Amino acid sequence: MNERGKKTDKPKLIKCSHCDRNINPKAAYCPFCGGSIPVAPINNNPVCPRCNTALETHNNDNIETDICPDCGGIWLDKGDFKMATAESNVYRSFKLTREYIRPPIDSDFNYINCIRCGKLMLRENFKRISGVMIDRCGRHGVWLDAGELEKIRHFIADGGLDKAQNKEMAKNRQELKDLAMTVKQIDFSQKLLHRFDLRRIFFDGFF
Repeated sequence: MNERGKKTDKPKLIKCSHCDRNINPKAAYCPFCGGSIPVAPINNNPVCPRCNTALETHNNDNIETDICPDCGGIWLDKGDFKMATAESNVYRSFKLTREYIRPPIDSDFNYINCIRCGKLMLRENFKRISGVMIDRCGRHGVWLDAGELEKIRHFIADGGLDKAQNKEMAKNRQELKDLAMTVKQIDFSQKLLHRFDLRRIFFDGFF
């Protein structure tokens, strides 16, 4: 029951495909065996979140995409997006002819809904430094506007993932340095407190 005494419906459990135990359908991984739980698409007849046109399904190199025939936007389910942006796949199929130049981030945008579950998607900068803003549903996949997939693959082919990793490592190093400095300051303060008798200082002063 909730705070008002009303009964709350518990989610219907599903079977883990690895260990056959009952688990919460919202779980991404089985809490018993740790296996990944595949997400079944909710809407198999999606429409473009930009122009409401029925999407056309294409399959290229075992990567399935749903493409809008009007605006050229692309939907990739979670696994397909991972494959499309895998370094091995990009290096094998993308021919790098020029250096990747980060585009300016467009501040004029509208949040859109996931084509599978209908929930509002998060908008994020791919790998934080690419400049390509993507719309992501954590459970189902990614929507890319026309041309964005090529920009992402260009970014990866030009070593963008290494640059993103280096930037993240530099950020982590700085956070560790800041933490160490904070710890030193706390340690110094504690030693200072032990060095002086606070009651004597408060009542008698330093001299």
